[in-house]
Amino acid sequence: MIPDNRYSSSPPAAEQPSPPNSTARIARLLVLAGILILLLWLGLKAWRVYQSTRSLLTIEPEVRALMAGGIKQIDPDAAEALVLRARADIAVLYDELAIVRPIAPYLGWVPRLGPTLVASPYLLEMADAGSEAGALAVSSLKPALAVFQREDFGMASLGELLPIISNAAPELESASAAITRYVAARRGLSAAVPTDTLPWRVRQLLEVSDKWQPIGEDGLRLLPQFPSLMGQDGPRRYLILAQNEDEMRPTGGFITGAGVITVQNGRITSLEFRDANNVDNWRDKPYAFPPQPFYDFMRLELFGFRDANFWPEFPVSAQKAMQLYEYGLDAPPLDGVIAIDQEFLRVLVDATGPVPIPGTDQRISADNVLQTLRQARDIQEGQEIQEWVRDRKAFLGGFAAAIQAKIETDFGSIDPLKLAANLAGAAEDRHLSIYMRDPQLSAVLTANGWDGSLPQTPPGDFLMVVDTNMGYNKANIFIERALDYAITLAAQPQAHLTITYHHTGERTGEPCYQGVDQEFEEAAEYLAIADQCYWSYLRVYAPAGSTLLDSSRHVVPGETLYSGITWGSAGQMVEDIPWLTAFANFLLVPRGEEVTTTFTYQLPAGIIVPLASGESLYQLDIRKQPGMKDERLRIMVNLPDGATMLDASPTPVTIDGTQISFELNLKANELVAIRYR
Repeated sequence: MIPDNRYSSSPPAAEQPSPPNSTARIARLLVLAGILILLLWLGLKAWRVYQSTRSLLTIEPEVRALMAGGIKQIDPDAAEALVLRARADIAVLYDELAIVRPIAPYLGWVPRLGPTLVASPYLLEMADAGSEAGALAVSSLKPALAVFQREDFGMASLGELLPIISNAAPELESASAAITRYVAARRGLSAAVPTDTLPWRVRQLLEVSDKWQPIGEDGLRLLPQFPSLMGQDGPRRYLILAQNEDEMRPTGGFITGAGVITVQNGRITSLEFRDANNVDNWRDKPYAFPPQPFYDFMRLELFGFRDANFWPEFPVSAQKAMQLYEYGLDAPPLDGVIAIDQEFLRVLVDATGPVPIPGTDQRISADNVLQTLRQARDIQEGQEIQEWVRDRKAFLGGFAAAIQAKIETDFGSIDPLKLAANLAGAAEDRHLSIYMRDPQLSAVLTANGWDGSLPQTPPGDFLMVVDTNMGYNKANIFIERALDYAITLAAQPQAHLTITYHHTGERTGEPCYQGVDQEFEEAAEYLAIADQCYWSYLRVYAPAGSTLLDSSRHVVPGETLYSGITWGSAGQMVEDIPWLTAFANFLLVPRGEEVTTTFTYQLPAGIIVPLASGESLYQLDIRKQPGMKDERLRIMVNLPDGATMLDASPTPVTIDGTQISFELNLKANELVAIRYR
């Protein structure tokens, strides 16, 4: 019988424990094996990272060499291979460093390397997204590059590009989505790490990418729409508004000329240009009454084409301009509006190169275009006043014809990258606005910020200051405007806006009279006509629900105005753009003098956005008036008592307890943000 050992105090021989020294030896071996495996795994990863990084470092000089001869000399196959290689190397880095990315934000304490470690997930995301966008764009557009590089390439060849771009649309849309991912990572990097704490090499790459990213972003959004814009599906007719910022109006200046450009299959089939005064048919057609300020301050009783851009919301003004152009000339329907100013012409010529003016020995360059435009409006020797009045804007038509000739005969000499950069810069700086009737095209332009539309749901606070010159003159050449905006954040936020006008002309002590005096009409010199007193109908746009509390009272004597009616009122609320509140006033700035006007108003409580953990966010969306010179803007934000600022963008000039100040050069639209607790 086999004994039952279930209750025995001694285990069977087979179950006897190993000696202690044997167990420890096995454990040590297992730990050593694990460490070796880990080291091998890490070593493999490190080797892959090293190899990919080394490969990427060799790509940069190859890119420089590839681009050295300009886009015309780029080898399409070599470019594609280079981009795909970079994409593959970055993909390796992205995957191999996946384990590091979650812990990187907590490594800021590491000496010297802390900021770089914190930045690494964002840099990897940017590299991955950027290389994805580049690979998609280069591969899909390689056939277009081959067409562009032909020796006989010109404006006539654009028709060949349109189907290529149409076929590439899906890849370009994917590339656009990748760029959106890139932008999100770039914003995250800015919020996580100050750029100046990163290595010099990284800062240099960021500087380059920051320069080209907006152009790439805009281009990838717009390029799929290019075939439609250029008339692939039939002729497109666009109204060109030539605005003169020397006489300021809400969308960029007084409409001095109007052109209609017709494009089909990538070619300009016609270009007409005329004086804006020759659009309306006053004799044979009835015209509507203008917006009330035109009657009150200029005694205008009819709403003509040249005054169509009364609203700073460009799509509204563009629609009115199209309506009045079609009405006055019995013109066929228009497909869109392109509004430009004199500065845009300088930017355009800078990209195209000097342009000869047909029938003259003149060449227009970026250096002399503004001077030439103004001189062309002067009376010429031996010219009668009536002839001068009739022909003083004819130069614009000749200039437009010269640009067209340059594009049609010498398009291949234009650097497309510089042209794209200049156009994007002009749109960003508010010297170019585009409106399209087509809803799809309109949506893309809105997303790019090229259509001059104002946000219907501002992210918080909103500010736009808009001048309308009502002096019948070009006084804005001599006007400098500065803004001071102070806001107190409380349960009922309150803003105080100060606008200072400085007339840089010589103070003569002569009285101001609206319009051009006979003596200046006889002289007919542009600068003499411009050096006049400044009459401005001023509007300030604030968030919907704002309430005017106080404003300056200005007295404009009736004898200075055609109406003969004295203006002696303070600011007032006006119904202008439905989703914003507008305050208005009227003022006069004599030559050589300075005039200040103020608005104090209560803002809706909703402009302050509550965040998690008891934090709050204040944002101020500032819109630059198109055509306006760069102007100084000082912002003073007073946080609630006891509040502490956590971060701010852009970097404040001063922080004094709960008082935060910024100083900006308002060249383009700006966004100020403060997060506080």
